[in-house]
Amino acid sequence: MRRYALFLGCTTPTQVLQYELASRWICKQLGIELVDIEDFVCCGINQSNISIEAGLLLASMNLALAEKRGLDILTLCAACTGQLAEAVEKLEDPKIRDRVNSKLKTVDLRYEGKVRVRHISRILYEDIGVDRLKEKVKIDLSRLRIAPHYGCHYLKPASAFKGFDDPDNPKTLHHLISATGAYPIDYETINLCCGGKSFPVSEDIARSLVKSKIDNLMFKKIDFLVVQCQTCYLMYRGQQRALNQKFNRNYNIPVLLYPQLLGVAMGGDLRDDLGIHLNGISLDDFTKKLGVDLPY
Repeated sequence: MRRYALFLGCTTPTQVLQYELASRWICKQLGIELVDIEDFVCCGINQSNISIEAGLLLASMNLALAEKRGLDILTLCAACTGQLAEAVEKLEDPKIRDRVNSKLKTVDLRYEGKVRVRHISRILYEDIGVDRLKEKVKIDLSRLRIAPHYGCHYLKPASAFKGFDDPDNPKTLHHLISATGAYPIDYETINLCCGGKSFPVSEDIARSLVKSKIDNLMFKKIDFLVVQCQTCYLMYRGQQRALNQKFNRNYNIPVLLYPQLLGVAMGGDLRDDLGIHLNGISLDDFTKKLGVDLPY
């Protein structure tokens, strides 16, 4: 059984519980053991806006906690993935690592550079593989048209991800969606940021990014927008309603997290295992869209 330290981040367990719920369920079905480390702290991405050193120190503390237990890290949040992976890259420099370790020493920690950080989608793609995922499919999702949204930090900064996928023309989420039996579409604004990082500075700028994506997708006849980051989920779900009020539109594209889509294909209970009802989607409407009668 594969074992990873599960890094939930700050937002998932407080605002997007269904992401954690579905991720834990699919990992259990796939023989992936998720180890909870209670001492994990924030990844440091927001602190980096004020102090790069403070952000690096927080990330390093998490890396050291996982390394102490001999575990690599599995992340759910794309932003956490980018922050932690960038820290791994920076700490390859012995001088930087020594400087960080001099501070970690005050909490009885030390980082030696032996931890890998990967997003759950990457682990599914690399360690489980598309073929094995296909073998786990129990529910026919072939009638679904899905718009993939990768998120900025899933593959950036590119140097920190050592050549995994192409940040300008990514395909791994397409392949993971195809593994469920659903059809992933291509569209013009696929690489557009969700606006989550811009929102605290300018709600108008952030919402304009959401609007550009949703406007593009309204003409694509999709069933779901599938994301792999809780911030992207919150932006695309919540800001559609805000845009409807501001521009008198009728945006209503349902948003799923990839582990939820995979969990549906694998036969998970829509409510108890995958938390689909927490997405603001009627379970009756959801099963009708799938074209199958599923218990919930």
